[in-house]
Amino acid sequence: MSEVEQRAQPQGAEGEATKGETVEGYHYALTHQEAYELRLWWRRLVMDDKELKRYSKQRPYPRGVRATLRRCATIESVMLTEAFRHLWQALESKAWQEAPPRTSRDQRIETWAVIAAVACELRGETFDAPLGKRLGEKRPNTGDTPRMSDLRFQQLLDCHSGDELIRRFRRALKLADNAGVSVVRLADMVALWHREQRGQYRAEATQRFAFVMSDAYFKARALKSAAGD
Repeated sequence: MSEVEQRAQPQGAEGEATKGETVEGYHYALTHQEAYELRLWWRRLVMDDKELKRYSKQRPYPRGVRATLRRCATIESVMLTEAFRHLWQALESKAWQEAPPRTSRDQRIETWAVIAAVACELRGETFDAPLGKRLGEKRPNTGDTPRMSDLRFQQLLDCHSGDELIRRFRRALKLADNAGVSVVRLADMVALWHREQRGQYRAEATQRFAFVMSDAYFKARALKSAAGD
């Protein structure tokens, strides 16, 4: 179904992670190790000390680290934040140490700055749950209304810049109550979009950004409609 870029199960530094090390088994644009480091970073960013202890012996980042990142509306501003530096350092020192990506450093910085800007808006995740599915689900306390309308969803698919993607993905997460989505799946879609902006399309049309997002969205819409029949 999709590209599998798995490596051996990653091992955190001694004392770093205790459990919850599982990463989704397949990704369209991220490597397995990138997904692993992303989830560790995200947990330290959004969880309090009590919740984080379920997964890691590390401490959460100070609350202001996430708040500063959330105030950033552009890629350039994200690059200057402490939160992004933590993520970048983890990727460079762990995820890319043995097998550096083929993309240039500038391209990687831009991609991961957008990922950081979007991921920081997610407060609680559901393992392996794609954003498209969440947006196609029925909005609570409504008759037959999805969380995101078809028009807004099409606009989400039609982003032309990284800054626009930050804005539209953040809006989408707000409609999703900033929860119920996998942070790895979320980042994977951002990375896939960036890859396609560079003209690096996957050969299979069913594994491209617009199709993957739409497939999850309309399947959720169909389930909702069927349930209401």
